[in-house]
Amino acid sequence: MRSILRVGYVVIGVALVAASSVNAAKMDAINPAEYSGLRATISKLGVPTIEQPEWLKQQLAAEAAAAQQAAAAARRAATTITVTYDVSTRGGIYANLSEFKLLANQTLNDARGWSRMNVKFAEVASNGRFSLVLASADQVGAVPGCGSEYSCRSGRYVLINQDRWTNATPSWNAAGGSLRDYRHMVVNHETGHWLGHDHSYCGGSGQAAPVMQQQSISLQGCSFNAWPLASELTSTQLGI
Repeated sequence: MRSILRVGYVVIGVALVAASSVNAAKMDAINPAEYSGLRATISKLGVPTIEQPEWLKQQLAAEAAAAQQAAAAARRAATTITVTYDVSTRGGIYANLSEFKLLANQTLNDARGWSRMNVKFAEVASNGRFSLVLASADQVGAVPGCGSEYSCRSGRYVLINQDRWTNATPSWNAAGGSLRDYRHMVVNHETGHWLGHDHSYCGGSGQAAPVMQQQSISLQGCSFNAWPLASELTSTQLGI
């Protein structure tokens, strides 16, 4: 019986080997050129264009905009820009000049202010990129395009009206603003003009006023605000 089984196994093994040899021979006999027509047909098949739904387009656009803003913020964070300025006076000055210099520098470099653009403001003795000037009211009014009632910016000169520096304005005082906050605001506002900003307007009743709003004249329904809003943190002057 065992002999018969051994013979059967041998016969089966021989048959499997023979079948494998036949299949291998068939594979060797296949000519790849026979598939050239199929390959050509496949290559002509295009991927159908699927129109994106409107909601997806809006989402992708919003994500792209957010990525651009993040990239811009990263570039600003990677490089600190130092802006130099000099300080001078015009006209009869009774305010304390040393205090003016100190408080103005604190404002310009305050973490709530323009320094959020990764900008550092450094006072120099002369030839700064802009000149911060404490001026008497009549001297501000003598500058073309400026008036004696408020502060002003003319070219490279950031003119702070001495009367406003010492007393703020009626509209600011009526809204309950402090003199220190007014000084923050007026320095930030006039420096903002040098940085490249025009005047802004109240965005809605009760909202914080943009620092580039003429808060010295009217709050327009907004609450007083001494610091640039996030939307104002740009500068054509500095290219950021």
